Amino acid sequence: MSFLRLTPSPAKLLMLGLLSLGIAAPVSAQTFVGSDDFTGGSTANWDYTYRLSPATQGELTFTNDRLDFSKDAGFGNQFHLWDSDGTPDPLVTPTSFTTSWVMSVTATNTIGVPGSGEFASIGLNLFNDASEYYSIMLNWNEGGLFVRLEGTGYGDSSVSLGDGTDVSLRISWDAGSKLLSSSYSTDGINFNSVGTDFDPVSGWANSNPASSVDNGFNFGVFGQSNMSSAISVGSMHLDNFSVSAVPEPSTYAAIAGALMLGFAVWRRRKVRA
Repeated sequence: MSFLRLTPSPAKLLMLGLLSLGIAAPVSAQTFVGSDDFTGGSTANWDYTYRLSPATQGELTFTNDRLDFSKDAGFGNQFHLWDSDGTPDPLVTPTSFTTSWVMSVTATNTIGVPGSGEFASIGLNLFNDASEYYSIMLNWNEGGLFVRLEGTGYGDSSVSLGDGTDVSLRISWDAGSKLLSSSYSTDGINFNSVGTDFDPVSGWANSNPASSVDNGFNFGVFGQSNMSSAISVGSMHLDNFSVSAVPEPSTYAAIAGALMLGFAVWRRRKVRA
């Protein structure tokens, strides 16, 4: 009787190595990472909506396979919280504090220069349970078009732009250094920093354990304007939102080790064959 000897391919050996090391994204990380290109207008992952006082109007609508901001005359805003697990409540998990991640979105703001003292902004918002926040936005004001970074305990920073169409906005969290940073891109490839890195652990009031940033972050998007005139659908909108986990350096080292191990085993079996 003869037996068929099956030799695993390099790809199978690599997969086995990665699985044995647990390189696949942790289950806990899946509770906040994910993406939405807004195709089809589904609101499943954006089921918590609010406005900042004293706004009584302003709408973020899932139309035209994107997220549009519009309002009537006067002050208006609206915020949506990212809730990747589809539960009725916005998700705050300690994993978003202990895991490095990048939140990004593509923003378009084409309303033109507002009047004196007026502004119109659309972008990303991050905050803790005590509503201390950190936001990057595409902002029109009487001075022109800017990428603007602001937040609780952070000195505002702005970068002037010439075009407000399809500008990529990004907030990054380094779980090792415990620092937030922001950047933008006008071509979706080359990113430029905005402002300086920010430490929310010391920069935010975390004396109350119930509202500590250690509990995790709230992720969101928003539109806001105090223009006396209305803003119609199509003038300000967001697209291609995502929150992606970033492997720590130790994870990269483990991946490299798994690759080397898989290749070495494959070579030995090939020599013996």
